[in-house]
Amino acid sequence: MDVEFYDFKEHIGSIEWIYSLPKGLINEKIDLRYHAVFITKLGDGYQVYVGPKNPDLGGDGIMVTLDDGLKLKDYVIERIEPDLSL
Repeated sequence: MDVEFYDFKEHIGSIEWIYSLPKGLINEKIDLRYHAVFITKLGDGYQVYVGPKNPDLGGDGIMVTLDDGLKLKDYVIERIEPDLSL
């Protein structure tokens, strides 16, 4: 099986914010077999979301807020409970 990675270096101007987070929360490359990645431009910066590829199965996600200079402003970790009705 081919592994496809989302490489933040290819999609956002700086990855220094990754190193402002506690170690191990986000890596420079995300395995897209298991995770989804979304980057949204906000009026005053960016929002980066990394979460499970299939949230119905549960897992962990993280929402990172960056300022216009791509510096870490805030982050929130979420625990997604599996949908047991599936």
